[in-house]
Amino acid sequence: MNPNAAEETIQRLIFSLSELEQLGKTLISGHSNFNVSSKTYLRITLGTLQVTRGAILRFHPTGNHLTVVTSTPDGVFSPIPIEPDEVASLLQLPSIESACPPASLEAFLKRGAQLERSIDTRLWIPLKIQDEFLGIITLGELFGRAELETWEKELLTTLAHQISIAIAYSQMVEGIQGEKFRLFMLAESAPQICQLLEPEAAAEQVVHQAVSLLDANAGGLMLIHPQRHELEMHYAFPEIEAPNNGEPGDDKTFAIPLPEVEASTPGNTAPVANTPQSGVIADPVLEMLAGVVKEGKTFHCVAAANTLFSGTHLMAVPIQGRNNDILGVLVVGDKEERGGRITAFTDEDAILLDSFAKQAGVAIENAHLHQEALEARQLQAEMEEAQKIQVNLIPDRLPDIPGYEVAGHYEPRGAVGGDYFDCIELPTDGWGLAIADVSGKGMQAALLMATLRAGLLSELSSGNARVESEPRNIKKELIDMALTLNSLLHVSGTEEKYATFFYSHLNPETDMLTTLNAGHNPPLIVRSDGSCAWLGEDIGGLPLGMFPNDMVPLIAEYETEQVKLASGDVVVFYTDGVTETVNVDDEYYEEERLEQVAKACRDTEASDICKGVYDAVMAFQGEADQFDDLTLLVLRKK
Repeated sequence: MNPNAAEETIQRLIFSLSELEQLGKTLISGHSNFNVSSKTYLRITLGTLQVTRGAILRFHPTGNHLTVVTSTPDGVFSPIPIEPDEVASLLQLPSIESACPPASLEAFLKRGAQLERSIDTRLWIPLKIQDEFLGIITLGELFGRAELETWEKELLTTLAHQISIAIAYSQMVEGIQGEKFRLFMLAESAPQICQLLEPEAAAEQVVHQAVSLLDANAGGLMLIHPQRHELEMHYAFPEIEAPNNGEPGDDKTFAIPLPEVEASTPGNTAPVANTPQSGVIADPVLEMLAGVVKEGKTFHCVAAANTLFSGTHLMAVPIQGRNNDILGVLVVGDKEERGGRITAFTDEDAILLDSFAKQAGVAIENAHLHQEALEARQLQAEMEEAQKIQVNLIPDRLPDIPGYEVAGHYEPRGAVGGDYFDCIELPTDGWGLAIADVSGKGMQAALLMATLRAGLLSELSSGNARVESEPRNIKKELIDMALTLNSLLHVSGTEEKYATFFYSHLNPETDMLTTLNAGHNPPLIVRSDGSCAWLGEDIGGLPLGMFPNDMVPLIAEYETEQVKLASGDVVVFYTDGVTETVNVDDEYYEEERLEQVAKACRDTEASDICKGVYDAVMAFQGEADQFDDLTLLVLRKK
């Protein structure tokens, strides 16, 4: 190697090591993850080794496939399936040459042919730590030479090890965040389920929360019928086809007569034959349920694959009321570990589920007490009040915007819906266009909608009450507003308490539209030339009210986007009642049809565009029932 080449190589190595150090600090600080940093890792590798093309693939053990997280040049690649024996082969090899792969990996390389052609792959280097397979880095053609030199191969090994460490650390952080999230969800789940006042909704939420908390694949809730002294199935996930009790039409209720269940030895036993002559149901799952009711403590069970709760490894805890009387049994099944393995529940899992079950007991009891006390007249009065609230929230006429046309349409599914839209004139320099989809229906949805609207108007008013000479940062203002509204809805205490929300600030003088998406359907923008795009499709934060503000950066931060509108451009804001409308053939309307209709009538007035989309959706729906509230807001630049 001549002196100039050696000096250049040393400079490249020093620069690469510096960048690797900085990347490592970024990952450890928690301000990044591997998928974000992967482009830089690939750039460092290719630049240091003077390789023209390459890609980094990450292994997903649960699905047994590899996905391309970054590539040069950029491309869209299908996941590459990989078999366990192929993973074992990759763990044994430092690298694989595409020209002469081992027989055990020929099938795998054929499945990766799309990537190989795009990258012109010459080398496949496994990413691993000891016996854990993490992914692959692929290298294409070398710059100015046919193969890597010995020192370059050693450097490649070091770089691959650094990338492997980055993946492993990222996975570890994701695991820690998952445990923190479980504890957070436990703290959050109690007030959420206690606000559910319908027994069916409470039962469903309790099961889904339990399954989520325990990383389980199945669950169920059985409650004791006080008169018949039976355990009745109230909700199961996944849905089960349980046998009936011999009564006509009773094909969805499964009940166990408690006096007929022997609860002597619940535990890890195999099923034994039923003994009709004695009237005893001898089954490990049923014995487990009866044991929980009889002894009021947690039981485990390993059963056949076709069990009542769609799982083999089961854990059951008692649901207790305020007076410590047992209301029923909560069951979870098949805990899934990293890699997709099913494992037994731990003692820590039992403590977690028991703590949740105590709160669930209060929620279930509240729901039943409320259901018993609820009268038809009170319900009707509530609906009438909700209608009054909603009538005042939805504008019956939209204002005139200089240089623009705006039109809207709202059609609730029932008497009271959960959608909201508005066009608000701001005191200083623009207009605010908002659309939202509030969770739930009835009074709760109306109250949450009223809370959202009041908070929005308050924020817009305070946001414009500033010194005129003070410079504006509209992007920051929108993000701050979203955080304020998120906090407001989170502490509002309404049932299900969240709303998807899309807000746009329009400056007619500059024709600049600044948008923020909080978990809502991305609006469609149709340019005057017929080209289309979706606003906020690649960015956006959480729905408002779903999590407290300190959780937002850990999941999905709020972001803004700016687009400039030209004459003839059309923006169609909508709720999922448009794209998820279903016809009699169970087909969804979907975004493609919305795009076609909007393009076809883009040259008409905003009100005609709004009507054209609505008519197309209704024609598609035909005789089918309306899926959800349907809301449209159309903005057109003259």
